[in-house]
This record gives sequence, structure tokens and C-alpha cells, in this order.
Amino acid sequence: MEDEIKKALEFVQTNHAKYADIRLERGYATTIELRDGVFREMSYGIDQGMGVRVLYKNSWGFASSNDLAPGMLNATFEDAFTIAKALSESIKKANAVTMGDVKQIEDHFTLKPKINPDEVSIEAKKEMVKEAYDAAKKYSELITSISIVYLDGYQEQIYANSEGTYIVTETPGVFMRAGVVARKGEVLQEGRESVGAVSGFEFIEAENPVTVAVKAADKAVRLLDAELPPAGELPVIMDNKLTGLFMHEALGHAAEADHVLYGETILEGKLGEEIAYSGLTVADDPTIESSHGFYRYDDEGVRSNRTVVIKNGVLVSYLHSRETAGRLEASPTANARAADYSDTPLVRMSNTVIEEGDWQFEEMLEDIPFGVYAKGMRGGQVDTIKGEFQFSAEEAFLIENGRISTRLKNVSLSGRTLDVLKQINAVGNDQKRGTIGFCGKDGQDVPVCEYAPHVRVTKIMVGGASA
Repeated sequence: MEDEIKKALEFVQTNHAKYADIRLERGYATTIELRDGVFREMSYGIDQGMGVRVLYKNSWGFASSNDLAPGMLNATFEDAFTIAKALSESIKKANAVTMGDVKQIEDHFTLKPKINPDEVSIEAKKEMVKEAYDAAKKYSELITSISIVYLDGYQEQIYANSEGTYIVTETPGVFMRAGVVARKGEVLQEGRESVGAVSGFEFIEAENPVTVAVKAADKAVRLLDAELPPAGELPVIMDNKLTGLFMHEALGHAAEADHVLYGETILEGKLGEEIAYSGLTVADDPTIESSHGFYRYDDEGVRSNRTVVIKNGVLVSYLHSRETAGRLEASPTANARAADYSDTPLVRMSNTVIEEGDWQFEEMLEDIPFGVYAKGMRGGQVDTIKGEFQFSAEEAFLIENGRISTRLKNVSLSGRTLDVLKQINAVGNDQKRGTIGFCGKDGQDVPVCEYAPHVRVTKIMVGGASA
């Protein structure tokens, strides 16, 4: 295969392409979903294919195929080249495409799990999911709906480009999510928990699926008796999950350099400016082992590394692909990621990391006569152009005279990203792994995670909706 790849790359270079690369992938995946007592899905599949990019003049061509039969590799390169050439002729003026410089790499990286998910029987996995479901069901008679989803896989990838890089990677992955709905009268509340990592089956065993499901059930039941929140601008303490998700959604997406190039972010032109509390440092770090957002190389063959986005309140970097780095005269940050071989790499986050500060949680509470302690996030929306956000916390508590009091539900938080970053006035010393999930962008989902401490904000607009 290596010789065939090199010949195909030579073909596009002979035809004066500026650059070309290929991702060959084979993935093995198990999916089990148990919802309301019925196994809605229980499957095992193998998917394989290739994605090819060709840069001709200043136009990209992309082609993919799930057929790896002899001759298809050359045909796919020819398709990508034909598309790039056609686009270059139809566009009279185009922005110059410059690729940021990186080292040529030859490597074979294998992350060896203690327990390969592929070696655990489907029956054993089914029983594990059933035990988690039963534990959530037995937790309370108020439970009305339960969904347990389990995913695992093993991916093999070959990456090569026309500059001489040739990388083989083999990585496992596991993920589990529990969603539980509880009901009392006309009131419905949901609790969700998820765990996952680029790791073997041993990670799921250590996290204990039963514990994950019970935590979700407990959260749903607790919220049934919670009260609606006060409305208005209030001091808010965000827990580690909400802090991580806020930084991911409101800051991380705004720092993706493709948004900067297209004028779609409030952070355009702000490098070197103090945009946040001086005690805030935020990084993107795909090198964290056993994390959900781990990778050794991105989908352009760039070695992963920790990229500081905000350092002591100052915006010091965007997140880059090779193209955005070249066009913005920066260094690639290994943030080009694709959901699979049939997708083109986009600028994406990995693990969002908020560094610890000096504050104890109790110290943050002491200074608040009346406010809200918000935990987790149910969802929301962010406008990176206007810099506005609206999130819903999973659960919350009223803070009165420096103490946690009434449990709250249906709490919404809204505001302007840059205002909130400036209004942070305390960062905790209690960093934890936050929410584990998948981030969507342009129809592609990739695994991500957050690591964050508690953070206090002097004021955020707080609101709520009826149950």
C-alpha cells in the first residue's frame, strides 16, 4: 500500500499540484442502545475507505471512496485533482492558499489497550448495559424513561502527503451515556451522565456503568422538587462542567482560525489583547492520555501539542489547521480534524483545559450575598460573530449570604462572551474532568472533553422557564 500511495502522490505532483494528502481508514465499531426496556440497536460493523485532498493553484479538490480495491486509490486521486483543477479555472481571483510549515514525519503509533474492546463479547457488553439500565430503573419509582448508549471502536489510519510524511496510527475508543427522565405529577426532569476515552474497555470498567446510570437517575429525581430561579443580573459560580463547556462553546469556537479568516468571530484582530480576567489561562490539549479528545497526530499529520489560547487574560493564539496558519502567518497547532475519511479536515478543538487558580470553593461563596451556583449544561447556543451566548444549566442552587440554599431548576444563563470573560473574578484550585461528549461543526462530530475548576463571575443574566 505504501508504494501505491507514493505513486499516486507522484501523479498529482507531475501534474503540477501544489500539495496532496490521503487518509486511509479502517474502523471496527460496536453500538448498543437500550431504551425503555428495549434494545433499539445492537450492532457490530467494519467501515473502511479513503479521503484524498489535492491543492491545485489556489483551489482544493476532495474525493473519497469506501472501495479500497486495486486501482481505486489512483482513481480517487484523479477525481480530487480533476475537481481542484476545475475549480481553479472557474474562479478568476482566489485568496492565496499557503500551507504552514511542519516537519516531515514517519511514524507508526499504536495505543495498546489493556483490554481490547474487540475482544469483549457482544453478550458481555449487552449484560453490562442491562445492569446499568436496571440500576437506574430501581433507583426510584419516579423514573419514567431511561436510555443507555454504549459505543466502542478500534481505528487504523494511514496518513501520507506529498511532502514525505507517512504515519500509521492504531487507537481504541470507548463511550457510554446514560439519560434518565423522572416525573412527579406534571413535572418532568432529566439527568444525564457520560464517560468516554481514547482507551480500552478497562476505562469503562473503572468508571463503572452502574454508577454512571445511578448518577443520572439521582440528578433527575433531585430536580423534581427544585424551584424556579430568580431573574436578573446576578453573581454566578460555575462548576467544573459548566466552566469547561462555557469555555469550549463561547471561547473555543470563537478561537478557531477558520472563523477568523471568514470574519465570523469577535476574536478577530484581538491577538495580544487582554480579553479576560488576568487570572484566567485556557488551553487546547489533545495530548492528555486516556482523555476523550486525545490524538497523537491530527488529520493533516501534525504532531499534537498543547496550545495556550488565553494566558493570564491575554489572547495569545488561535487554533489552526495548516492552511489557516499559512494564511495568518502563524504556526500550525494540530487542530485539523475530520469525523472520518469521507469528510475534509476542519479546525476543531480537542480537550479544553482551564488552568487552576488559587481560590477555594468556600472562599468564592463567602463574598456572595445573593447569587446562583450553576452546575453542568443541558444545551444552548452561541453566536461567534456577535459574541453572544445562551446556556441552560443542568441544575443549580441559590446562594444566600455566602451559603448554598435552595435547589433550582431550568436555569438559563445569557450574555456576551467578552463581557463575561472580563467579569470573572475568581478561578478555583479544584480542576476536574468535565463533560465528555462530541462536538459538532459543519455536520461533523468529533470527540472532545473539558478539564476545569470552579469559576466565579460577578454578574450574568439569569432566567428560568416553567417546568
